[in-house]
Amino acid sequence: MLIETTLHVNKTILDKLDQSASMTGRNRTSIIKLLIQRIMKDNHKMIKMNSRVKYQERDLKDNWKRINIIFNEYEYEYCQDLRKFLKMSVSFILAFAVIRYLDEMIKKNINTDKYFYTSYIFIKKTYDESICWQIYWNIPRPLPL
Repeated sequence: MLIETTLHVNKTILDKLDQSASMTGRNRTSIIKLLIQRIMKDNHKMIKMNSRVKYQERDLKDNWKRINIIFNEYEYEYCQDLRKFLKMSVSFILAFAVIRYLDEMIKKNINTDKYFYTSYIFIKKTYDESICWQIYWNIPRPLPL
């Protein structure tokens, strides 16, 4: 299943994405997905608790552009998980990834894994009256049920 969504992107970030797409021969959507995938490696360092979701700093209305992107269901769910755990809007996560990782990825010739995780498991466990949610990106072997 494919899910179309919208990202709110500052034009300076969009320019960087377009420049890197031109330099690498990849399309903008591919670069966006690779950047979000790159955040996976560091997301455990960025997890926030007990705070509101943060959005990008305000700027003049003319400095923003909405872009449409299509994710498969796993990519979309991962973005929603990142939003929840990092307490950042998906658009802000993208802006952060562009600033933090884009140059590194270009220098390394964007040698990032081609695909997001291809499987997603969401398990609910109940202990007495407590509920525990487990989220797995890729299926661990053996599966800890």
